[in-house]
Amino acid sequence: MPTPTDSTGTGRSSAAAGDRAVDTAERLLLLLHYSIDWDNTWIGEERHRKAYWDDVLVSRVRVASYRSATLDEWWSTASSLLDATAPRHSDRRRELAELLREPPLPVLSILQTSLPALLLRVRIITEAVSAERKARNR
Repeated sequence: MPTPTDSTGTGRSSAAAGDRAVDTAERLLLLLHYSIDWDNTWIGEERHRKAYWDDVLVSRVRVASYRSATLDEWWSTASSLLDATAPRHSDRRRELAELLREPPLPVLSILQTSLPALLLRVRIITEAVSAERKARNR
């Protein structure tokens, strides 16, 4: 039944679906980032970090989003292009399996149209996690 702010009856569910797609895309990008073998790839070298965030990650995620019809295909393509492995921890593997079951078209659309904003948030999160780890290890 339509609400006063939603005369079509679809606005709120569309907004909720959009928020869910954004959340799914962001979580997939975080899992992808943390699945890269930082110790054994050129990307792991500090001098390449800017190129990773500004060029490599953007271009490879974008290629994967346009080449894929499903999130399984997207993950396979993106992880292959970035030499990422499956998540090492079982809880992250379960999370990935759940995320890959989400409706693919809204998530792929978000990855195609909002990638810079998504990656900015992912970068902020990963830098905060890294700073916290460094502070704990002091």
